[in-house]
Amino acid sequence: MKQFLFLVLGIYLVGIIFYLAIFYYQLKPLPVEAGLQNQTVQFIVQKGDSFKEIAERLEEQGLIRSSKSFKVYLLIHGWANKLQPGVYQIAYGSDASTIAKTLVAGMPAEKTIIIPEGYTLLDIEKKLKKEEILGDGESLLTLKISDFQKDYDFLKDAPPTATLEGFLFPDTYRFKINSPATLIAKRMLDNFQKILTPEIQTALQNTSLNFYQIITLASLIEGEIPVEEDRPVVSGILLKRLESQMPLQVDVTIVYIKCNILQVENCRQLSSADFKIDSPYNTYQNLGLPPGPVNNPGQSAIKAALNPLENSYWYYLSDPKTGKTIFSKTLKEHNAARAQYLK
Repeated sequence: MKQFLFLVLGIYLVGIIFYLAIFYYQLKPLPVEAGLQNQTVQFIVQKGDSFKEIAERLEEQGLIRSSKSFKVYLLIHGWANKLQPGVYQIAYGSDASTIAKTLVAGMPAEKTIIIPEGYTLLDIEKKLKKEEILGDGESLLTLKISDFQKDYDFLKDAPPTATLEGFLFPDTYRFKINSPATLIAKRMLDNFQKILTPEIQTALQNTSLNFYQIITLASLIEGEIPVEEDRPVVSGILLKRLESQMPLQVDVTIVYIKCNILQVENCRQLSSADFKIDSPYNTYQNLGLPPGPVNNPGQSAIKAALNPLENSYWYYLSDPKTGKTIFSKTLKEHNAARAQYLK
């Protein structure tokens, strides 16, 4: 009798071990097909979905081996009623336990953030960090054009070692807390790509500048001219200066040197000594465009850079009280305007 009981017990133990082996095997990741490594798939959990429905959809989408084992795993951990609704990005090759923990944890908190036109890369970085959107140790400042050039054709004219200054398109975004810098940059570059309308593409074919130079010119216009209708006129002035080998003499480049390169205090207050700073970005000391954009321009400034308005002016300034642009044909007129509006 004892031998029979031991035999039965042994059979049960073998059965349990066999079942556990199958159970844990079915929680392991599925093999990842070629080309899907490091890729994710969207998985949606809607409010009211049962854990059984969720498990079955995970199996249907090829994300887990067995919906039955997944359901048992949830029940064992007491998670069957704790799966959170949301739109998830699940990596191919994830094991069932990782997927379960992700669905229980729910979607990370998100924040809506506005990036104004004319913000520099440093401005954006500071704002994202203040809002805790950039993860610890993450930085947009260290990303290079070469990291994204193969994915975005509009970056082909940019120097590979340059930063993304100029191409992080100003707009309203919704980001997850503690997001990686690369993900944030791609979202903003994707948005930039959307503004490249057929109108802009056609205008680009009719200019002597490449696209990187156009964005650099647009950043000068963005930083200098607040009134939209004045921007094509200033675009025409700056292009005339380029063609005639006249220094552009754009104050925003001096501000960029002080605020973003040197990062000095009270960087927007300019003195006569500032216009003599030794920097390739100093458009008072150097001919031509600066080496790259000095902010991230919006669509209005980009269109102005691509569609300059021919005019008889050579000089301009902005009235600090109204923002209105005062145009002059001669240096004498310009100096008079400076005396009147920049007291």
